[in-house]
Amino acid sequence: MKGIVKMFALGLTATLGAVSWGPSVARAAADPVAETARLQAEVARLQGEVARLQQDLREQRQLVMNLMQAEQQRYDVLLQLIRSQGGGAALPPMPALPPVGGSGGRAAPPIAGTSGEAAEAASGSLGTSGKIAGKATLPADAGEAYVYVEGLRGGPGARPHQVEIKQKDKQFSPQVVAIPVGSKLVFPNVDTVFHNVFSTTAGHAFDTGTVKGGESSRPVTLTKSGHVEIFCNIHRKMRADVLVVPNGYFARVAADGSFELAGIPAGTRRLVLWAPGIKPAVQQVEVPPKGVANVRFTAQAETPRPHLNKLGQVYGSYDD
Repeated sequence: MKGIVKMFALGLTATLGAVSWGPSVARAAADPVAETARLQAEVARLQGEVARLQQDLREQRQLVMNLMQAEQQRYDVLLQLIRSQGGGAALPPMPALPPVGGSGGRAAPPIAGTSGEAAEAASGSLGTSGKIAGKATLPADAGEAYVYVEGLRGGPGARPHQVEIKQKDKQFSPQVVAIPVGSKLVFPNVDTVFHNVFSTTAGHAFDTGTVKGGESSRPVTLTKSGHVEIFCNIHRKMRADVLVVPNGYFARVAADGSFELAGIPAGTRRLVLWAPGIKPAVQQVEVPPKGVANVRFTAQAETPRPHLNKLGQVYGSYDD
């Protein structure tokens, strides 16, 4: 009896094998070139599906970040309203949370700036926001400088966006830029030589790979605040510095050293002065409702450290 069952199982396996593999084997034997092309097309389709799923995952992560930012803004505004009204009067509506989804079930685009503007409008209408104005004394070769407020979410300039840093004449352009967290960088190569843009900054490391002239890298999303140092793996002298700010409360320092930040929620705030050629400076500032907090910075120079290539090695001879 066991022998009969075993023979039946072997026969069934052989039949299923013929059904499953027979057509493919027959096609491959009849036209191997066509079968190879079909398999290549199937592989390409699967790769495209994987890329789409990876993009969906990135969008969902960004949506979670936006929801967290909006919830923090709602909490901040509620706290400010309670403090300003003594907790006894009726509270106006809180800023709305961003929608959970868009068309086709995909995540909605980042709207951190929108919710930040709502928070600022709510607090500003009650007189709970003020300004920070001041002047920074910078070293002669400090480069482009920015000020920003730590410990806040949202703000009128918090919406993530995409910024181009071109590779032109074997230099980055612009060489210094400030962007809100969640923004994307792309690196068009307008030279006639190859470039390979990379960063080894902790929490921001990326590598665009070799990009030839006339083409552009894929976007790089910066999801954490901080200073990002960017280099070319082929040309040692190429350098760009990107400041990823945590919110929309930032401004570029003018040529005369002056700066102004408006719509800052009242209270004790930490103001940071940053530039590639200085040591970051921090001051604690008391922002009065409907008033102006005056600040002065004196920055100290900091010499940029020599860097290695993306493999942690000294650059070769082709580094001009």
